[in-house]
Amino acid sequence: MHDEQKGDSVNKRAQAGTLIGIIALLLIFYILFLPPEERKALLAEEREPGAPGVPGVGELLFRSAPGRLTFVGQDHFDHLISNLYLSEERQAKVLAEANPFIIKKGWFRKDFKNVSFILTDLETVDNVMLSFQAPARRGRLKVIFNGVPVFEDDVTAQNPPPLIIPRSLLKVSNMIEFQVWGFGLIFSREYQIDDLKVIGEITDVQKQAAANSFSVPEVEYENIEAGYLGYYPICDKNDVGVLAITLNDKVISSAVPVCESPARQDLFKEDLRAGKNTLGFKLTSGNARLEQVIVKTFVKPTKGFSDFFFIEPDVFTAIATGKAHAVMQIEFVDDGRLKEARTNVNGRLDVLSQREPTFIRDISAVVRDGNNFISLDPLTDLNVMNLEVRVE
Repeated sequence: MHDEQKGDSVNKRAQAGTLIGIIALLLIFYILFLPPEERKALLAEEREPGAPGVPGVGELLFRSAPGRLTFVGQDHFDHLISNLYLSEERQAKVLAEANPFIIKKGWFRKDFKNVSFILTDLETVDNVMLSFQAPARRGRLKVIFNGVPVFEDDVTAQNPPPLIIPRSLLKVSNMIEFQVWGFGLIFSREYQIDDLKVIGEITDVQKQAAANSFSVPEVEYENIEAGYLGYYPICDKNDVGVLAITLNDKVISSAVPVCESPARQDLFKEDLRAGKNTLGFKLTSGNARLEQVIVKTFVKPTKGFSDFFFIEPDVFTAIATGKAHAVMQIEFVDDGRLKEARTNVNGRLDVLSQREPTFIRDISAVVRDGNNFISLDPLTDLNVMNLEVRVE
C-alpha cells in the first residue's frame, strides 16, 4: 500500500512538471507571435525600475542643478553715439559796478573806499579788467585787489587805461580798495571815481561740454571681456585744448586730441555698468567736432553646462542588450517661455525646443562603458532646475 501511494505521488509531480513546461512553452510562442509593438511594450513592462535581476535598474547615474544659463548670440556689441560739437565761446560781461564816489586824504583825515562783489562761477571767468573815469584827480591813486596792490601812480587822464586783474587774484568773494596818497600844502589829495566797472570774459561751459548715454543689457555686461571707445576728432591742432572724457563720472582720458586721426581708448568691464551708461566730453579751449563715436564691447562665447558620469560594466551590458535603458531628464523653471538648447552626450548632438518644463530623452544608444560626457548649451536664456541621467 505504501509503495502504491509513493508511486502515485511521483506520477502527480511528473504530470505537474509537464504541465508547467507546456504552459511556459505556450507563453514563449505567444510572445514570439505578438506584433512587434505589443511585444516591445510587454517586455518594457517587465523592465520596470527596481526589477530584480537586471543590474543598475533604478540607479541614478548623474544629477546636477545647472541653474541659470545665459545665451549670447554674438561676439561683440556696437553702441553708436551721435556726433558731438564742442566749442569755446566767451562773452564780455560786467561782473561788478559801483556808484560814483570820492576819496580824500588831508592832514588830519582820510576817506577811502572799498567795493566788494561776488563771482558765483569763478572757473568760467577770465581776462578780468577794472575800468573807471577820474574827472577829479590830485595825488597818487592806489588800487588794491584782494589785498594785493594792482596800481599805484598818478592818474593824468580822465579816462585811464583799464587795469588788468590777474586771474590768480580772483576769489568767490572779492574786495577792491581805493586809496589816495601824497602831500599838499593847501589842497587835500582827492579823486572822484565815476563809471566804475569790473569786466570779464565768461566762457559758455554748456557749449564746451556734451554728454550722451547708451544702454548695456545685463547679458552683455555679464560676459564682457574687453572694449574700447572710438572717435574721430575734427579740429585745429594749433587751437584745440585738452579733451577730457568721462564714463559714468570717471575720467578715462584727458589729453589734447590728435586732429584728423582716429582715436581709441581702451575700456574695461569695471568702467561700464549693466543698464544706463553716461559718456561725457569736455574741451578746455578751441573747437572740435567728434564723429564716428562708438563704444564697442567684446564678449566671451556663451557658457553652457558640461560634466561627466560613469557607467559600470554590468550596467552598460544591461543597457547594451536592451534589458535596461539610460534616460536623460531635464527640468526647467515652468515660466511658459520658449526653451531652446543643444544637448551633447558623447558627441551626439540634439536640439530641444519646447515650452514645457520637462524634457526626457532615451540616450541608451549613445552611452558608453565607463566615462561619459554630457553638456547643455543654451540657445535661449534658460533656468535649469535639474539635469539627471538614470537607468530604467
